[in-house]
Amino acid sequence: MHYNAVTNSILIGEFLLRKDKSRNFITMSFKVQREILKNEDGRVYLICSNGIIKKIGGSQSKGGIESTMSFYLNSMVGSPGKPRFILHLLIRDELLKGNHCTLHMITSPKVISHVNGLYSKEIIEVAAFKEMENLCKKDYFKKMGRYPDWNFQENNDDYPKDYSLLHNEYHKIRLENKDE
Repeated sequence: MHYNAVTNSILIGEFLLRKDKSRNFITMSFKVQREILKNEDGRVYLICSNGIIKKIGGSQSKGGIESTMSFYLNSMVGSPGKPRFILHLLIRDELLKGNHCTLHMITSPKVISHVNGLYSKEIIEVAAFKEMENLCKKDYFKKMGRYPDWNFQENNDDYPKDYSLLHNEYHKIRLENKDE
């Protein structure tokens, strides 16, 4: 599905290959004001290559979409999880092929809701980002008959084997170096 079919998203930025000596391969050129990047409302993000939606994800992390993307942009250092590590490499591959990779975002305003704790109840602002993400994936599936290519878990697909092995090797080396 092309992102032009999406009516509720805004362009946040474009992914670029890094030109420095960093172990990370990609960076991002943001195209929106700082207040949008830092907005902490729940969000759904669309990672696209040449306009085709490759990944639908959701987040409510503090720091806004900028913080959410930092996990993808910096996933070749530290202790990255497999999905972000592999998506970093897939985005890099698209860029190396000369494809234009972009990031789009959908938000919904926070609403006041009753929330139950262990033994208390509060009325607080909540963002329905998970419900938004599920609706976006449902809409996509209804039109396409499957989820975006990089939504491996939802498609019951394995991650690319070579990148899964590379992720395992990365953590093996990282742990060996930690013992020294």
